[in-house]
Amino acid sequence: MRILIADDDKIPLSLLQFQLEQWGHTVLTATNGAHAWELFQNHDFQVVITDWEMPRMTGIELLRNIRAVDRAEYVYVILLTSRSEQDSLITGLVTGADSYLTKPVNPIELQARLRPSQRIIDLEQRLAERQRELEDRHQRLTAANAKMKRNLEAAAQIQQDFLPKRLTDIPDVRFAWHYSPCDELAGDMLNVLPLDQDHVGVYMLDVSGHGVQAALLAVAVCRSLSCHQDESSVLWKRQDADSDYELQSPAAAVGLLNARLTAQSLSEQYFTLFYGILNRHSGEFRYTNAGHPPPVHVSETGLANLLTGDGMPVGITETDYDEHRLELAPGERLVFYSDGVTETMNLSGELFGTLRLLETLQASYGRPLGTSLSEIVGQVAAWRGETPIHDDLSLLTLEYAPRCPTVGPTPKLRSRDSVRTGSGIKERGRNSFPKSC
Repeated sequence: MRILIADDDKIPLSLLQFQLEQWGHTVLTATNGAHAWELFQNHDFQVVITDWEMPRMTGIELLRNIRAVDRAEYVYVILLTSRSEQDSLITGLVTGADSYLTKPVNPIELQARLRPSQRIIDLEQRLAERQRELEDRHQRLTAANAKMKRNLEAAAQIQQDFLPKRLTDIPDVRFAWHYSPCDELAGDMLNVLPLDQDHVGVYMLDVSGHGVQAALLAVAVCRSLSCHQDESSVLWKRQDADSDYELQSPAAAVGLLNARLTAQSLSEQYFTLFYGILNRHSGEFRYTNAGHPPPVHVSETGLANLLTGDGMPVGITETDYDEHRLELAPGERLVFYSDGVTETMNLSGELFGTLRLLETLQASYGRPLGTSLSEIVGQVAAWRGETPIHDDLSLLTLEYAPRCPTVGPTPKLRSRDSVRTGSGIKERGRNSFPKSC
């Protein structure tokens, strides 16, 4: 140990120094309190052995100075005294002394008094080593968290790339959308798909759960719902290798997607899905709902009603899906949303609910599409208040706005409002408009 001895009596000082050095300690000495204080400020001592009475600065004054210094390592202080009065002992303890030695110093007693200091020093060294290990782990965790954050941001950007783009380029139809994940990655996804010169596809899905696993499944599903005509997309089908791709009906596409996922059985996750196809010339909207919250149809008079039809979520079990149809008149709207909208809670635990959504849509019908969408988002945010966000929030609105009126009746696909899985949508309605349209 590194030890400082302060004693104005040189003979006991020399004897004590010799004894400590014989035991392997590093020792510096001072013959008065002021010199001892100077040495203490310039060296890193672990133990101080000081006489009680010294010129220029007493041992008690030296002790007070030592305790006033803010050092990382504890300094063990032993007072040398020939006093035996009780009040003197109490004064030393209150001031901060750790132990006493009565002069003349007995080597055996000295060794016994030093053992607690050695235990303290050993304990501090172990604590310091532990602290270094914790700091090292903290640095590694900080670096790992920073890397994870960068990866999540990159994954979130990839997910954002699947969101709708250039919606104004689709003739006869207006769109507006809002997408607000509750975490870096979301289980919600939505998109608008220009399928061919007549048809526009629209879907919204919500994967069970949150986080990376839900986001990965959402992205994988988006790839299967691609508008590109190839084998990876469930939206297209061809009879053989030599035939052209034909557009699948919504029920057939959702059924094929469900068959793929249930066959793979890669996880226990599932998702709700709404997929519909709009004929932008005729206004016919055909759709299939696989467990998703029913979209809202806002009529040309501003009346808001939920669309009919429901089915099993995708990925749970093999099943058939029903298909429904709706004729949209110019100016009518469809509003698609995730359950993060209607299940938003306020501070009292009440849900925003479907009724408030319908009321908000009816109240904002006469406003532009984007304004109406913003009002819904604002109403939901106001309802939530300070309540933490617990789910992704997705909204997609569609307004049928044909540039030219139809000429003559538009051929209809089916006479029934609800049909089972079909084989595909043929190209219809092209002759209903003048060539200028």
